[in-house]
Amino acid sequence: MEVKTFFAQSADGRIVPHAEVAVYRQGEESLASDLEDGHGQPLKNPFRAGMQGQIQFAAPNGHYTIEVVSQDARQRLSTQFFDQAAVASASGTQSLTQALDQRLIALDSVDTLKTWPGNRVSDSYRVVCRRFYRDLPYELNIELQRCTAMDAPERAGEMDWLPTDDPRHQSFHVFTLWGEDGAAYIQPSRDINLLKVGFRADYHMSRGTKDKGTDESRWFQKTIDKTRFRTKYLPDLADGAGLYLGSTRIELCSGTRIVGDGPQANSRLISDYPATSFRDGLLWLRESHVVDAWAEGRPTGDIDDAFSHDIELRGLTFEATDFASAAVTLVNVRNVLYSDNHHVRCGGIKFFHELELNRRYSLGHEDDPETDNAVIAGFHPQTPDDLNQNVRISHLSGSAGRYSSQPGDSKLACAVRLNFVRDFSISQVSMEYCNISGWGGSARPGKGGELRWMRRLRDGYISDVHCTRSNGAIYFNNAHNVKVFGCSAQAVSDTAFDFEGCTYCLFDGIHSVDAGNFGISVFYATLGNVIKNFHARQTSQAANLRARYATERFRPGLGKTLFRRLAGFEDPDFEQDITLDTGSFVYEGEGFGLVAVDSWTDVTYRNVSHQDVMMDLRAHSNAREQTLVDNRFTFTKAADPGDVLVAFGPNNAGYACWKGGKIESRVDQPAGVVPLLAQARAYAGVSIVDIEGSRIEVPGAESAIVICDARRSGRSPAHAFRLNRNLIMPGSRIVNLDLNERSGGAAVQLEALHNRNLDFASVDIVTPNRNDTLNYAGLRFGLKATRPQD
Repeated sequence: MEVKTFFAQSADGRIVPHAEVAVYRQGEESLASDLEDGHGQPLKNPFRAGMQGQIQFAAPNGHYTIEVVSQDARQRLSTQFFDQAAVASASGTQSLTQALDQRLIALDSVDTLKTWPGNRVSDSYRVVCRRFYRDLPYELNIELQRCTAMDAPERAGEMDWLPTDDPRHQSFHVFTLWGEDGAAYIQPSRDINLLKVGFRADYHMSRGTKDKGTDESRWFQKTIDKTRFRTKYLPDLADGAGLYLGSTRIELCSGTRIVGDGPQANSRLISDYPATSFRDGLLWLRESHVVDAWAEGRPTGDIDDAFSHDIELRGLTFEATDFASAAVTLVNVRNVLYSDNHHVRCGGIKFFHELELNRRYSLGHEDDPETDNAVIAGFHPQTPDDLNQNVRISHLSGSAGRYSSQPGDSKLACAVRLNFVRDFSISQVSMEYCNISGWGGSARPGKGGELRWMRRLRDGYISDVHCTRSNGAIYFNNAHNVKVFGCSAQAVSDTAFDFEGCTYCLFDGIHSVDAGNFGISVFYATLGNVIKNFHARQTSQAANLRARYATERFRPGLGKTLFRRLAGFEDPDFEQDITLDTGSFVYEGEGFGLVAVDSWTDVTYRNVSHQDVMMDLRAHSNAREQTLVDNRFTFTKAADPGDVLVAFGPNNAGYACWKGGKIESRVDQPAGVVPLLAQARAYAGVSIVDIEGSRIEVPGAESAIVICDARRSGRSPAHAFRLNRNLIMPGSRIVNLDLNERSGGAAVQLEALHNRNLDFASVDIVTPNRNDTLNYAGLRFGLKATRPQD
């Protein structure tokens, strides 16, 4: 017959000596017969437990109920005995010895198990402990197995991860703990519940006790180091508790997988580490093999070996006790899953490249358009095989708690930062004081911004991201093929949505309310970029955001600019372009808002509505081709005399057109206001400007449309204008303000057909005399016109 051993315990885990024990056949009220003690001798039923609470007996094959009665309690336990040579189970037929290896001893806690003498539990016996620590509420049912081969009296009371043979992984480590006499117990499972391997998770700051609990950073670090490619599970912690990591930055490694119960649960990691600098985080990945591989630039051999791999952080809450720019920062990594995470007083996740950290990549040398900083550092000039890649980020929530680490400093938080990354997706992110940004190289000319150089932030998808009170919302330097859908920004200090030196990127369905600088912007070189289905609104609050966030940065727009293309430069190898298609710009502050385009780019601008927003597309010196179709401008307040509401025109021997659309004012404007001005001023060649099918309804304005060859050097031939089928207010006029002819050059080349006022009277184009009130030199354009005159 099989011999089983049990122990009589009270509810708090204390041994109960000499308890009365009665054994019944299951389902019967009569006492079982034919019991034997551990030596095979007949045993009376009932009988008493030993001095140490030991209950040991054998019984014939069958199911039994054991009743244990002490002075304080009555307990019942069901069990099964075997008296045959082979046993059938769910896993097949086993020998009796194998079956007995599966027998269990149940205890209240691991704390209790540690106090037991090792000889009380035979080798390979399995022990189930309801809790790990007797003083904590976590109900865990921890299964441990006695392992006499690992007994070590010198390690009494310790825990560790020890290597063991495992066919699935060469460096498999098993959780091992030793009792007070050095008796060893192991937990051989592959996946790891952190509470079952000795983490107390007893941080209780939320209770107002100021008790940070146990600093578990060293054990957490060792657990990560010894359990690569195994899932570490942090369950929903009771009573607002958390796992406290002290003031130490945690070092990750390839194969780190930490999973919690989700952002609505309380799988919380708390850190005092001051991760305020740009390249820092509460958790950090920069493995030594990566540092060594890139020390001299691009490594030889398989480039994939110069990266870390397989990071999964999911379902967790990251909490900084003060402020952290990011919860997690990773250097040279591939295959990353970061999802369903909540953030308290910290940002989200950042990615960097080792060539940045070892300072081989630098912007410190002199500007040189014939070199690419990234190639000098060691990146491949043509193949993007040396980037971080395969990054999946989704469902991030929380807040950094404030705009910057200290008022006025530049230590800011990011929801996501992507430096030198390809093949990524980001979705469903909503984090206060945190933006999403990326870097694929410098967009500045002479620093790698020329369009012939590779863009090293590539092939990404971003959707459903919402940024509030942050330093901008979504912006990139030198990105290629990045698509952004359905994202929003509110009360951000800089540009809400920004492309800098980007190629073939898309903003679709973006929404911005109050940006301290620009609602949408495009800096430096631009090729194939499209902005569509957008809305941007600036209210009176936008101008106050710098003061609100205690920052002196981002001054130029003062919260007035809805769209700006600026800092352009000539790239002789490429025709640059930008397209805005279907959207709206609304200004609700003092004066007027602005849409402005500087130099060196072709502009396609169609089906965009504007409310109290002026436009200036003339650029400073080098505006390129402009195609404006079916745009609508509505003004609800009066401008000042000499203000130009909409101005466009190329500064090269190219083409510009204004087709369809409407400019209207719902209030009377001063006579000197110019609703639409088209100019050309390229010093060589002929520019052709078309104005066709437009409708100008601006009551009070004396000159509805003004055209101008704006050169003052008397050039020949003159620029050409074609005005056809335009409608203007009765009493208004179309004016040719030809400075070139007045300077001794040729007269404007002009075609004007079927232009009429709203009474359907024909309208001719007039040239004002020198006494006319329309004075080009006195006109106000762009940002100057958006402000009331002093």
